[in-house]
Amino acid sequence: MWKKVTFCAVLVAFLGIQFADALTCYSCNTVAGCRSPSTQTCNNATANANREYLATVYNNVPTVNGSLSFLCANSTYYSPQNNTHNMEFLGCVFPATNICQLTLINTANQNAWSRKCSTCNTDYCNPAGTFSGSTYTILGSAIALLLAKIFS
Repeated sequence: MWKKVTFCAVLVAFLGIQFADALTCYSCNTVAGCRSPSTQTCNNATANANREYLATVYNNVPTVNGSLSFLCANSTYYSPQNNTHNMEFLGCVFPATNICQLTLINTANQNAWSRKCSTCNTDYCNPAGTFSGSTYTILGSAIALLLAKIFS
């Protein structure tokens, strides 16, 4: 009898640890802020706060009344001509938000900008992207690597 009680107590303890372990995401909503993003623990309050921000940028952001499930999101708009970031968001969202399917409210730049967007569900899985502004640096690195391989 006591073995069953002990087994159930241990099982409940392990399940409780699983539920208490919350998702942690990088967080920022400006290009400058995303150079050194903060972190946020996902919960209904942070996901709702991010939803409020997203509603100022995107059309038809759905309202979610609460959830036990969250995602880390990374949505970046950039100019493909020079790889400069124009708008960036990192943070915790509800899965129902479907951030990568949302369209911008201000459509003036939508055709001129490219978008990189992803969601994930592991801690710190949404780092701020970095783009190299120098094609010469990329080409030079590739050539140096090839020369090193040839002459070694």
